[in-house]
Amino acid sequence: MAPTNDEKAAKLSRGSVVRGIKNSVLLFGGNAISAVISFVITVYIARVLSVPDFGSYITVISFVTLFGIFTDFGINTVIIREGAKNPENTHHLIFSSMGIKFFMSLASMLAVIVFDIFTPYTFEVKALIVLMSITLLMGGIGSMFSAVFSIYQDMKYISIIQIAERITFSSLAFVFLIAGLGVPGVILAIIIAAFVSLILNFVISRRIHYYKLNFKPVLDYAILMPAVWFGIAGVLGTIWQGIDTIMLSLLANMTQVGLYTPAVSYVNIGDMAVLALTGAFFPIVSRTVHERKVSKKELSKYLGYFAVAGLVMLGVTYAFGGQLMIFAFGPKFAESIVFINILVIGFAVNLVTIPTGLLLDATNNQKVHVLNATYLTGVNVGLNLILIPAMGALGAAYATTISQSLGAALGIPIALYALRRSHYL
Repeated sequence: MAPTNDEKAAKLSRGSVVRGIKNSVLLFGGNAISAVISFVITVYIARVLSVPDFGSYITVISFVTLFGIFTDFGINTVIIREGAKNPENTHHLIFSSMGIKFFMSLASMLAVIVFDIFTPYTFEVKALIVLMSITLLMGGIGSMFSAVFSIYQDMKYISIIQIAERITFSSLAFVFLIAGLGVPGVILAIIIAAFVSLILNFVISRRIHYYKLNFKPVLDYAILMPAVWFGIAGVLGTIWQGIDTIMLSLLANMTQVGLYTPAVSYVNIGDMAVLALTGAFFPIVSRTVHERKVSKKELSKYLGYFAVAGLVMLGVTYAFGGQLMIFAFGPKFAESIVFINILVIGFAVNLVTIPTGLLLDATNNQKVHVLNATYLTGVNVGLNLILIPAMGALGAAYATTISQSLGAALGIPIALYALRRSHYL
């Protein structure tokens, strides 16, 4: 006899730390395998295409991805946080959010098309952006289905689906490139893989907790109000951390975008590990702060762990990380090693903010993220506007690292103040 939703929920109250470590390993394993697959196919694409064509491909992805936050606007985070506290409410959370998520995803697609019209890109790049915008609809709905896995801390399915999506994309991209389809073929592979991911998320998540479909928007303010702050922080954070590639494509050229991409790819490997860790522990942190305060000693310990991890990342990178990336991508990307060495500094510094960031989200202090992201977005955009025209990709790397370092220097004290004031620390 299959366990009921309530019986599944009861299991979540036991062994939280062990489960968190296990889920981190599962997510990291899935992310690591996905990262390897993504890296291999990205290297292959970079070697097959010219640097400008590779830059066009990255521009299409970056432009559409920039609008991805609007398909969710913090709703998923609220679903996971509230669902982790009371898993038996999962059906209500999913059912109430589905319609508004569908509407927001459609609106995001329309926004991509409208903004695309006013860009200085070539007709081919503009057409590919419009084509790829359909992934926003599939990704917006699919991410809501996958929230069930986080609520029930069954992270193996997130890893399995992620790997399946990467394998589908890589296989199709390889075939389409051999067939001579170029950048359009790679974009088509992305779309097909996104559809596969959507179907898998839907089918598997309903086996864990059955919910009905509802595409009629429901204004559930208990979900929408806290989601707004997550959404604003997410939008600003996405602009802060991902605007460099877009601004390069607008203020420089596709060759500079192509040369910058190996550095971004390198940092993305670390980002996948971070996403695995935060994704696994966010439900646990949410449950923990719901039951007790977090001690200063406990928080200091985790801040130290992440500081050490950042130093290790720096050491590995300067020892041989950059050289390995250039060896993989090929000699035509030799200039990229400088960008890698700069970007990894910002990544290492930003690692230290993870513990306080998790606590802010778990304690309904997401407004603090909005404060931090607001000034950092302004700093990053301003620096990009000044540095990219003068220095190209090097300027984008400096702008990102400076803004990330400033984010840690100001963000951690602000977070500690907010946590103490709200009596969670």
